Amino acid sequence: MEQEKKRLWQENNEVSWEDTTIDNHLSINALDRMLLQAAINHAEHLGFGFTDTSKENLSWVLFRMNLQINRLPSWKEKYSVITWPSRVEAITAFREFEVVGEQGEMLCTATSEWSVINLKTRRPQRMSSLTNLYEHITEKISLDRPFPKLDPKLKFEDLFSVKVRYTDMDMNGHVNAGKYFVWLSDAIYEVFGTNDIAFISFNYFHECLLGDTISIEMSKENPGLIRGFKSNEGKMAFWAKVEMRK
Repeated sequence: MEQEKKRLWQENNEVSWEDTTIDNHLSINALDRMLLQAAINHAEHLGFGFTDTSKENLSWVLFRMNLQINRLPSWKEKYSVITWPSRVEAITAFREFEVVGEQGEMLCTATSEWSVINLKTRRPQRMSSLTNLYEHITEKISLDRPFPKLDPKLKFEDLFSVKVRYTDMDMNGHVNAGKYFVWLSDAIYEVFGTNDIAFISFNYFHECLLGDTISIEMSKENPGLIRGFKSNEGKMAFWAKVEMRK
């Protein structure tokens, strides 16, 4: 008998020592990793994860995410990640997240937008190529906030540079999506001296590949705008809008 498919997926976690910051709370890169792992596991469960898409030389890639942080859990604190697929458009699909504390407190909410690429051509494919996606949609939206746009006239200045190494890579042949949040977390601390963040909008632009050098930069006009620039290609890898807690 075929297992009943779960429209809402829940994973229970506890904040481990290696996932904490110096401020004794879950790091944003660990949070991002937990969200993405829940998304991967749910997609596998529903039959449109990498196990199935790779048979057609296809793979999901994260395009952008809005993340609202009410509070980050502390060391040893238990929390749950709940996720579900929501809207589907021509070449992108949306996935929602909630992070809930043991007593039902809403710790974080997030909306993410994904595309599917052909692993040979690296080009996005239409969502209609994933026929079993549509039957598992839940219309509830976790975070109803528009994705911000970046002003192309903004000027940026260097914070630090990183070189993409072997351990940054994933099975898609590019930098793991979670690694960008490691770079972002370091940039936020360098600019603000804290990681007490209220909101992040993260936008992925170009793949980062083995050997790439990425310049992590801050906007001169708005320190809350941070980007990664591929110095060897002259292309923007990502940009993020960050709002700190007041």
